[in-house]
Amino acid sequence: MRTWDIIGNRRWGYLLSLVVIIPGIIAIAAWGINLGIDFTGGTLLDLRLGREARLDEVRAVLRPFGHEDAQIQLSSDRPRQVLIRTRPIDEEQAARLRAAFVREFGGVEVLRAERVGPKIGRELRARAIQAVVIGLLLQILYIAWRFRSIRFALAADIALIHDLVIVIGVFALARKEVDSAFVAVLLTVVGYSINDTVVILDRIREGLNLRTREPFPRLVNRSILEVLVRSVTTGFGAIIALLIIYFFGGPTIRDFIMGLGVGVITGTYSSIFVASPILVEWHNWSERRLGRPAPEAGEPTPPLPEVT
Repeated sequence: MRTWDIIGNRRWGYLLSLVVIIPGIIAIAAWGINLGIDFTGGTLLDLRLGREARLDEVRAVLRPFGHEDAQIQLSSDRPRQVLIRTRPIDEEQAARLRAAFVREFGGVEVLRAERVGPKIGRELRARAIQAVVIGLLLQILYIAWRFRSIRFALAADIALIHDLVIVIGVFALARKEVDSAFVAVLLTVVGYSINDTVVILDRIREGLNLRTREPFPRLVNRSILEVLVRSVTTGFGAIIALLIIYFFGGPTIRDFIMGLGVGVITGTYSSIFVASPILVEWHNWSERRLGRPAPEAGEPTPPLPEVT
């Protein structure tokens, strides 16, 4: 019975990754990332209006004050509630803005008003980048210690970077706002992706410890197939739960849930089609440096030594 040769066809996986990553990189280079007020500074207003409002009506009120480009969210379960994210508003303009909402909608109640200065926004952006970088470095140290191999650690971290680039690229393409919650998305993706990758890497290590006369690419392919159902089932279950939250959890968390969904999909994919193939590529490169042929997963070749 012929098994799936995932490692032998790994270049198709690389091609699919490029097809997904390149548009995101182009979007980031072309129009950048849509940073929210958490990172750029601005004002957030959570209002309860006197009557139900349409999006164009709220924008019409903001237009005379120069905030027609504000991000506006209308609550589906609370028809009179509106969330506005815009550039900084001073006290005088805020008072005039409240008066305009009262005239247009018959009343307004300010449920929340938050202001973030540009300096604080820059500090939050720097700390967010630091948090993600530190997370990646700690993952390298943990995997290197856990598997006693820097190869396993770097393969896992390349897969993590692959996942983060895809999530950021999707947000750039969709022009979704990137705020402090997005940092939580990235760190959650790091945790989920490394968990799935560790399962496969651990199965590879178990095969190496058995010291079988099996070529390394074939061992990796067999290890992937042994945990493939588990990985896909776990990812599918997470996606079902996220879809339910996305459609029934309200509009304020949909961007957050979308980021998690993209992260779960790409995390499941990268553990199979990125981390493990990169480990094989590294092994084959080492073999070529030593003047030995590097077999593919389906080739009946002599045994290869254990990789450390």
